[in-house]
Amino acid sequence: MNRPTALLRQLLILELIQAHIVRERARVKAQMRAEGLHIVERQDGDMDIRVEFRVGDHYDEAVFMRKMLEAEAANRAKRTGMISR
Repeated sequence: MNRPTALLRQLLILELIQAHIVRERARVKAQMRAEGLHIVERQDGDMDIRVEFRVGDHYDEAVFMRKMLEAEAANRAKRTGMISR
């Protein structure tokens, strides 16, 4: 079993990381608004995420492979020490 203080430290660090994520998400959404980028529709499937979006009067769509997004997120979390995989 981990030391209680180690678990408490891990919890506090995760709370601070979460606060940074919330601020970064707000920054990205503000940048999207400033650039006129709006999500029209989002469909989350088992294999991918399809996003229909609009920039000004131009409509388009993008498909993001779920496995690729999960791998990138896990890699970033690993680099920050959030996960130990």
